Amino acid sequence: MRMHISTRGLACLAATLLALASAQPAQAQANTAVGRWRLSFFNDNTPGLAPMAIQDICILANGTWYSPSFMGWRGRWFQKGTVPAGNGDRVRMLGNYANGVGNDGAEIEFVTVNMMTGAWTEWRDFPNAFFVWTRVTLIRSAPTCPPMPQAAPQPNAREVVRNPLDPGGAVPRDVPGRDDNVQLRTEQP
Repeated sequence: MRMHISTRGLACLAATLLALASAQPAQAQANTAVGRWRLSFFNDNTPGLAPMAIQDICILANGTWYSPSFMGWRGRWFQKGTVPAGNGDRVRMLGNYANGVGNDGAEIEFVTVNMMTGAWTEWRDFPNAFFVWTRVTLIRSAPTCPPMPQAAPQPNAREVVRNPLDPGGAVPRDVPGRDDNVQLRTEQP
């Protein structure tokens, strides 16, 4: 039995083989947390993960982070691993706001090179103690960050009770003595 291959068929086969031989595997981009991120917070204590707030943070290569959207909110971070997304890269963060009275801790993982998600916990020390467990989604909004704003000095014995996870910086709902008619209040010295 004799096979007959047309010139056109031979040309298509040659082109396909040439394309397959010259194709290089795609290079996976390494995960890096450095850059500007948009954070969406969801209350982990609610059945439907009720939305809480949206903030921006800038993660810097020197192991620090700050928020350009919430003055004075900053901290430290580290990343374990830089393998392509989906292989368990983890970022851990700690931070403070309200002159160190408010605290944050997070453990988040890459979903893609431009998206992370995980657990974020926030708590405030006494006298107005509270805590919030949240889920957070981070979407990269830029590869670089603007310069860190200089925090305005706050009055010595008084501080505005604000929370980066509460929309508009309002007093958290579980702070004892909260007046629901007031968005901001001051602590007594």
